[in-house]
Amino acid sequence: MKVQGLRAYVRRNRRWLGIGTLAAAALCWLLLYKLGSLVGGLSRGELAVTTAPVGWHGIYHQPLELPLKLLRSAVFWLFPTHGQTLTRLPNAVLGGLAVISFIGLIRLWHGRRTAVLATALFAVGAWTLHVSRLASSDVLYLWALPTLLFSHFLLRKYFQKSTVWICSMLVWGMLLYVPGMAWFVFIDIILQRKFIVAGWREARRWWRRLAYLLAGAIWLPLLAIDLRRSGELLHWLGLPAHFVTGKALAKQFAAVPVHLFIRGPQYPDLWLARAPILDVFALVACVLGIYFYATHLKAARSQYLLLLALGGWILVGLGGVPLSLLVPLLYMAAATGIAYLLREWLKIFPNNPLARSLGIGMVVFAVALSCLYNYRAYFIAWPHNDATKTTFHYRYHP
Repeated sequence: MKVQGLRAYVRRNRRWLGIGTLAAAALCWLLLYKLGSLVGGLSRGELAVTTAPVGWHGIYHQPLELPLKLLRSAVFWLFPTHGQTLTRLPNAVLGGLAVISFIGLIRLWHGRRTAVLATALFAVGAWTLHVSRLASSDVLYLWALPTLLFSHFLLRKYFQKSTVWICSMLVWGMLLYVPGMAWFVFIDIILQRKFIVAGWREARRWWRRLAYLLAGAIWLPLLAIDLRRSGELLHWLGLPAHFVTGKALAKQFAAVPVHLFIRGPQYPDLWLARAPILDVFALVACVLGIYFYATHLKAARSQYLLLLALGGWILVGLGGVPLSLLVPLLYMAAATGIAYLLREWLKIFPNNPLARSLGIGMVVFAVALSCLYNYRAYFIAWPHNDATKTTFHYRYHP
């Protein structure tokens, strides 16, 4: 019966399964194409990664940023003489996981069509490519919020299922090792308390409850030991070691929306000059999405996203976490903007197949142009920029 059910599922969803297979292949190509040779060498920060301690010894003494360090430990253990490609490979894997979490989240919110279109914007977005193909810790923040949100809405919908419950506990535990994410984990637990209690009551067997406790508690001892030993409480909370005051602090907070919506930061290792993070179509879709949430502010999702945005703005403005924390929120708003745009169009033409196809086709065309622009910005313009060439000139000789 199970084999027959699987065959029936494949027949019903063969079109979307085909699209998913092609999308997975395209994502792998995007993240791995010329991974070690696009810019010739390594940046100073990447060179430090090649000699950073990994494995159990390195993780025990410096466990923060644990998800990325686990991937690096696995890759560097398998390939001790790793070069530039393998140095960046853990980031590419985590970037791919960020895209998977993103498409799962948008699928829950808006359905398959919007999920495919919005994920194309996010996956081929220049910021996603930069962060996912550079050996830095920024990719942790690109991965963190989509994963937390995906876990949040899965638990709300399927709190009776033990696998979802355990996965949520594991996600919370992993995110506790990402500096600054503890605030969002605690907020999520508070908002999810009703579903956590309901899921606990559903798990009447003792071994399920034990599995729940272990999935959440297994992460805490190492974190407690590190915070007590290292005195990195401020860093763990995503706060800077030294706080600026007055005009400098106001400038830092004002710079966050400027960098997000008007012009990007001047980081030659991470970005192209002062180009905007979002292209024209993604920006318009993002503004539409923000407008939709602003007009539905009483909805639980709108309030949760607003809370995340304000918390992220505070942490980024203080200088404790990178801008990558907030970028996924822009693409989530853009996904809502695309869904809102299509819904309004289809409301005007509910029964006209030509008009419906025309509206969907125009959005698909706009997404394709956006992807082409970001692809060229990353793979063509950025490597040939003089500042980029100056930054990536270090060589690693294992």
